[in-house]
Amino acid sequence: MNHGLKRSHGTVMGLALIGATILLGGCASEGLKPDKSLARAKMMVDQADRAGTRNYDAVDLIAAQTKLKDAQKKMKMGDYKSARYLANEARVDAELALAKGQTARRKEAETQLEKSLQSLQNEIDNKENSSGSSSGEPVGMPN
Repeated sequence: MNHGLKRSHGTVMGLALIGATILLGGCASEGLKPDKSLARAKMMVDQADRAGTRNYDAVDLIAAQTKLKDAQKKMKMGDYKSARYLANEARVDAELALAKGQTARRKEAETQLEKSLQSLQNEIDNKENSSGSSSGEPVGMPN
């Protein structure tokens, strides 16, 4: 009879231990506060905003800002898993906006450079045409 009591006590303790492990595992799935993820996301969103990406890619920048705000709300609510996920998405969206903005600025610079080169080439062509002789001989050369 003493053995039966030990077994049922051991079974209860084992079940309690399993239950506690499951409960703690559920809490642990949320993990630590996503402070670093939020800080990285905020830094990247701010950098993209300062870089003027709104002028080139407002959609991705606004998405990043919205996800960052949502991540901050989730963190305040204690939903660390969702906060971390949203913060990471916000960071990636901000990086995309920044890359698109840089690409657009480079294309603008390239277009301006091409226009300048074409203008210089036209100037050179005009000077050659206006200073050349009608006989087709080089200017300044004796006959």
